[in-house]
Amino acid sequence: MLRPSLVTAPLVPVHMSPEDERDAQILDNVLAIALCGVLAFAIAVFGATDYWAMCVLQIASGALLVLWSARQLASGRIKVIWNPLFIPLLLLAAVITIQLLWRTEYWYATWVKSIQWLCYAMVFFVASQTLRGENRLRQFGLFLVFFGTLVALVAIAQGGTGSDKVFWLFPTDSPAVLYGPYANHAHYAGLMEMLLPVPLVFGLSGLFKSHEKVLLLFAALIMAGSIFLAASFGGVLSFAGELIVFTILLLRRRRRHRVWISILVLLLVLSLFIVILQPAVFQQRLEGVRSKTEEAELTGRLAIVRDSLPMILKRPVLGYGLGTFVEVFPSYRTFLSNYTINAAHNDYVQAMVEIGLVGFALIAVLVFLLFREGMRKARNWEHDNESSMAMAALVGCSGILIHSLCDFNLQVPANAALFAVLAAIAVSPRLGHSENHRRRFHARTHRWQPQ
Repeated sequence: MLRPSLVTAPLVPVHMSPEDERDAQILDNVLAIALCGVLAFAIAVFGATDYWAMCVLQIASGALLVLWSARQLASGRIKVIWNPLFIPLLLLAAVITIQLLWRTEYWYATWVKSIQWLCYAMVFFVASQTLRGENRLRQFGLFLVFFGTLVALVAIAQGGTGSDKVFWLFPTDSPAVLYGPYANHAHYAGLMEMLLPVPLVFGLSGLFKSHEKVLLLFAALIMAGSIFLAASFGGVLSFAGELIVFTILLLRRRRRHRVWISILVLLLVLSLFIVILQPAVFQQRLEGVRSKTEEAELTGRLAIVRDSLPMILKRPVLGYGLGTFVEVFPSYRTFLSNYTINAAHNDYVQAMVEIGLVGFALIAVLVFLLFREGMRKARNWEHDNESSMAMAALVGCSGILIHSLCDFNLQVPANAALFAVLAAIAVSPRLGHSENHRRRFHARTHRWQPQ
């Protein structure tokens, strides 16, 4: 009989046979590998922005949840590890449910988008239950390092050949500049902002040997260089912003001079790397900052935000409905454009338009909890794999959150799924902490059991 338990093991100890323990361990490993595969697939297929890719990602996220359930059946108990972000996420789900049942400007668009958000929620849940423990997080971090470096090298090679096709094979009809597996260079930059802190933090920690640190910092250099080569201003500024966040986190506690020297050397090498390569596209973007084209692009984004404000004021509580921005915005647009405005180019403004100030407040609470719990978990990042991955995840999340001020990176399915995984890693309780909590909870329960 299954015994449900929140956060900890069941109140009555369940003794598993060696065969059951082996099967459960195998399912744990399969689940972690499957999660890596889902993320790699979503990134490789152009960020899963095509309908077929989004469908596969949603099916795969459901399969992950089914696999996690099979793991619980194999262990003979239902064990859910509590995560502080569960509460704001459940409240957000309630807001969207109210929109679907009561009022949304376009029910089908809200329904489709809600399925997409449910996909990210399932990925977040499975990651928070699976990616725990020093060995597993270390292996997952090394997977992100390897895969991120591979993607960055392919992107640099693709950009160096001047190809206008993704992977030299697949054409795109996007008006944006493509880079790497993404049809939009800004979205590629957002991906690297989340992946880059992993080799950076690993390389600066005391968890690896000297030659391994060199390789890790070289991987971080490749990823950072590809952000500049992608010629995304938002990406470059967000990269600088997450470095500032990392510095602030380091200043919270006294660190050895070795860490600061390593960061300085890495920045100097990155600068030399950019100077030597002299990417023509990035130079053209720099020279064109004051051009009419660049000015029009900036003015257009500001105009979208400006025209979104009356939308927020008209429906401030619950908004127009999740996913309805593209349908509602034309009625409020005050400028001419040859393109369909499919996003506000500011995820926070679009959130206020679609899910109202109530939904935006829940997102603010989510971000607050993310940083509060993440900073607590990352305190010992130099000497502990769980803390090190928490630090890397927290810095990576900060980069994409900064970039969301001027783009819609979190509306790219692959980037949103990766953000969900990093948020789960940053906030999920440490394995030792949850076991201590289990013992205290179990002791209190037996203390109050009737005789």
